[in-house]
Amino acid sequence: MKRSLAWCALPLMVAVATINLRGQTQSAPSEHDLRNRIGAYLAPFVDSGNFTGAVLISRHGKVLLRGAYGLANYELGVPNSPRMRFHIASVSKAFTAAAILQLQEKGRLTLSDPASRFLPDFPQGDKIQIENLLTHTSGIRDINDLADYDDFARSPHTLPELVAKFAGLPLQFQPGAKYSYSNSNYNLLALILERATGESYPDYLRRHIFGPAGMEESGHDGDAATLIPLAATGYEPAGEKGYENSPYIDWSTKTGNGSLYSTVDDLYRFDRALNREVILKKATCQAYFVEGKGNRYGWYIGSRLGHRVMSAKGRSPGFTAELDRFTDDDLTIILLSNSYSTVTQDPIAEALAAIVFGQLPVPPPMHAVDVPQSALASYAGEYQYGPDYFAPNAKFTLIPQPGYLLLQLGNSRTPLVPLQPNEFFDRKFFGRVVMQKDNSGAVIGLKVRYGTTEFRAQRLGARPATEP
Repeated sequence: MKRSLAWCALPLMVAVATINLRGQTQSAPSEHDLRNRIGAYLAPFVDSGNFTGAVLISRHGKVLLRGAYGLANYELGVPNSPRMRFHIASVSKAFTAAAILQLQEKGRLTLSDPASRFLPDFPQGDKIQIENLLTHTSGIRDINDLADYDDFARSPHTLPELVAKFAGLPLQFQPGAKYSYSNSNYNLLALILERATGESYPDYLRRHIFGPAGMEESGHDGDAATLIPLAATGYEPAGEKGYENSPYIDWSTKTGNGSLYSTVDDLYRFDRALNREVILKKATCQAYFVEGKGNRYGWYIGSRLGHRVMSAKGRSPGFTAELDRFTDDDLTIILLSNSYSTVTQDPIAEALAAIVFGQLPVPPPMHAVDVPQSALASYAGEYQYGPDYFAPNAKFTLIPQPGYLLLQLGNSRTPLVPLQPNEFFDRKFFGRVVMQKDNSGAVIGLKVRYGTTEFRAQRLGARPATEP
């Protein structure tokens, strides 16, 4: 994948949240203690410029915490509030999937139907079942990975135009043979929904999901000229603790896979509606919302902290989102951020759940320490990852800036904040970077850790590292 506009799903697939637990209490904290502990945990993220957004936590149908942090617009100094509307990126997939499951309940289609039933001209559509699209087992290449996607995504597109963009590409594998996350699947599902119902994608969601659930602050961003009230502006981390505007994207390009916006309150209404069978029947949820590989029907379903959880996760230019439903505990955690940083998902989401369950997570170090500019200058140069990296053998450049390093990979710029003279914090992808030197003190490469995954990069022109 490219580390640019297209590089949105990477942390969702590979970054495993790791939190430092100081201990465990004997019982779940009181509401007062819970609010204090969450506030204390989030404070370092907010103070260091690494979290801006809104949070809602509910247990047993009672909202325990509803708050907002940072600014919705940094140019105008407008603070965030729980009423702010954030783009929810790939959390949109949970809504597209719910719409398709509704159509099966109504007898309008079946998940075993081939795509060709509704799109007779789609290449190899007779081999691709609707269920393959819902579970990312179709073999269709991800539209986000196409070489010209960044330019393509800056212009408005209809659903047929989006599907035409990838329709003629060869399948990466035979449908059902393996799993590979692809945003194209949900572009295609949105078009199938329109063909099966005769309604537009946004109209169907408004009438059959948003309306019944009481989600009056949510919608589809399909026309860049349309004003969205109380819309937060999207940013990327910049410098030691600041932000810069995220690259422009026309959200119509993400119809079906990431075009929706919402609030923490509306996402909570969606959660409650799923519990009350307002949107889907209980039997449908029991049949399809089960643990499996990767993203299935818009959700990642598994275990976290010893509790069953279904998570909808999203990340697109300027925004991240997470909706966690601990179904056995009736615990819901919602995080919306107007920053393109994985910190919302790793480690904050897991840490908030840990606090509710009575544990005491410790925030990781994030504040910059003073490092001589000469030391930063010694790390300048071109580096290359190995074949095991997300983008195999990707090359990048480290550029010294006043007080920090800038990692430039393609169009992506990632600030690296010094925690020690040879250790840095990656603000965009929440990784830890450790510089490597040989016995003479010459910089020969680096190690970077995202969650539990570690990669190495060789400094080009340096002698190979001998460190194991």
